Amino acid sequence: MPSSASRCLRLAAASRAHASAVSRFAADRRVWAGAAALVAAIAVAALLNSRRAPALTERDSLVLADFVNTTGEPVFDGTLRQALAVQLEQSPYLHIVSDQQVAKRLRLMGRSPDERLINAVAREVCEREGVKAMVAGTIASLGRNYVIGLQAIDCRTGDSLAHEQREAESRETVLQTVGQAASALRGKLGESVASIQKFDRPADDATTSSLEALKAFSLGEEQRVKASESEAIPFYMKAVELDPKFALAFARLGAIHANIGEPELAREYKRKAFALRDRVSELEKLYVDHHYYASVTGEIEREIDTLELYRRTYPRDPTPSSNLSIAYLLIGQPEKALAAAQEALRLGPNHQLAYSDLALMYHRLGRWDEARAVCLNAVAHQADSAGCHNELYRVAFEQGDEAEMQRQVEWARGNAEEHLMLFLEASAAAFRGRFKAARELTREGVDTAARRKLKQNVAAFLGHLGMQEAYVGNAALARQRVADALTMDQSPERLIEAAHVLGISGGTARASALAEEADHKTPSTDTLFHAIDLPRARAAIELGRGAPARALDALKPAAPYERGLFGNTLLYLRGLAHLEAGQGAEAAADFQKVLDNPGAGPPDTIPIANALAHLGLARAVALSGDVAKSRRAYQDFLALWKDADPDLPILIQAKAEYAKLEGSGKLLRHSRYLRPT
Repeated sequence: MPSSASRCLRLAAASRAHASAVSRFAADRRVWAGAAALVAAIAVAALLNSRRAPALTERDSLVLADFVNTTGEPVFDGTLRQALAVQLEQSPYLHIVSDQQVAKRLRLMGRSPDERLINAVAREVCEREGVKAMVAGTIASLGRNYVIGLQAIDCRTGDSLAHEQREAESRETVLQTVGQAASALRGKLGESVASIQKFDRPADDATTSSLEALKAFSLGEEQRVKASESEAIPFYMKAVELDPKFALAFARLGAIHANIGEPELAREYKRKAFALRDRVSELEKLYVDHHYYASVTGEIEREIDTLELYRRTYPRDPTPSSNLSIAYLLIGQPEKALAAAQEALRLGPNHQLAYSDLALMYHRLGRWDEARAVCLNAVAHQADSAGCHNELYRVAFEQGDEAEMQRQVEWARGNAEEHLMLFLEASAAAFRGRFKAARELTREGVDTAARRKLKQNVAAFLGHLGMQEAYVGNAALARQRVADALTMDQSPERLIEAAHVLGISGGTARASALAEEADHKTPSTDTLFHAIDLPRARAAIELGRGAPARALDALKPAAPYERGLFGNTLLYLRGLAHLEAGQGAEAAADFQKVLDNPGAGPPDTIPIANALAHLGLARAVALSGDVAKSRRAYQDFLALWKDADPDLPILIQAKAEYAKLEGSGKLLRHSRYLRPT
């Protein structure tokens, strides 16, 4: 328009004055008319653009394809996809299909889960998952520079939804350039400017500036999905070796060591991650924070608050719901725990922990068939883990299905978590009074864990066997197991467990010293330690001293947690204290609660308290005057222990008590039941 108007004006300038004036007037009219038309066109275009639906909505998901790498530099393979994933996952608007889900889909397509996700393969995965779009990346050399391309593609039509291209001036700026391209792409896919500004940690800040460290991290992530958590550890270790400020890698190491039963190492790595939390995205900061509160400071209410914020901020992420389920279970709210676990599985139907967590919640509520169904569903969907196979073993144990128990043992043989199944087998044998078998299985588990350098697992095995020995009256063996455990692990967990065992076994002076040491090593903020672990140990010490009233006082802080994961041990101890005090009715109520909740207890054991509660009930109701009920409870216990080792002190005493009851038909006088003679 301006060029046409200028041309008219130049022509008009060569005419007579009147004609020139008319010509200029006419030209001005054309200029204004053209300008108005242009403005109107821009306004219409803006209006149409504002009304156009975004490429994606908050209900859509994305599949991330692997980068097509034409540079010939292997360091970019897998690494750039990981960098892009971190960038896009920090967005509350976008949802990335998990690697677990992608691996499962590849298997269903008859392909290897290790196959690279590029071109037609990526699009087929995307279509079969029912996902709207995929993001494909490319990297190519341009002299010393690198060209990074990102394209969002409609999986059904193959049409481009959005694309972005950036140039990195050097190898060292590639990660930063990927992050910039990802931020621009987020806006083109429909995310608001405000959201991008709030959740847009630069790529080299949110992960690492080291390509080699991110490469090692990406291999660790792959290993977690395709093999096991413990086998991923060396890759994360390599990542933090290459970049000692790699916060996200430390966070992963902390989570994995917590999951495999190495709490001291877990705390060490979580402390490091928390100290570096300014180098992670908002998503990962929430991840780091809740792990820190859970394992390092023990502030479980703060952990729950963080997880609830995490869940509100990223409502499509299964991680906060999964961890909330465990937190709610620990504080004795199993119904809330179940609801959170159900939500986690709905959001992450291919996450192994989501299945095992939900099965654990059903188990805690005594819903065996539902727990079993969840784990069988995990197996069918190729999302099973050691946690689910351990759960199948526990359910089979509760239902008396020896063949199924053996199938799970066979599954575990040779696996990275075989030691956990051996631990479970040992506790099952002890539950039935078969302590010779329990000791042998513990020895196998110790050897297996030691070969994998899982020192704290070894100590946990020995400490737990020591506790079982203490409860059945094998005081000398109990003290030896504790001594062995403490030679390799001086963590607060082992110290307070040792105090508990030695207290029950009569070594009260040493037990008191260990309890004080554990207290000194544990932050004052640790809710569960001060509400459960320390009261439990102090109660055991007072029982060992023959002071049941003080034992009952020691257990008072634990009362709100009786429905928690360790509730049955608390109730059993309280039952013993009431029994020692000659309070039959109160003792009977506690033992009955244990029997009514056989699903209580950690997922890696079958608590012996659940078996001994039958004997406790028999003694308690005898004190209360109910001979018939006492007789039935003795019979239940002796039937449960029909194959028990005959030399167990508690069994010898139980048989003598039952014979006396049967022979005289009279009630038993109260005697010292805690430490058989």
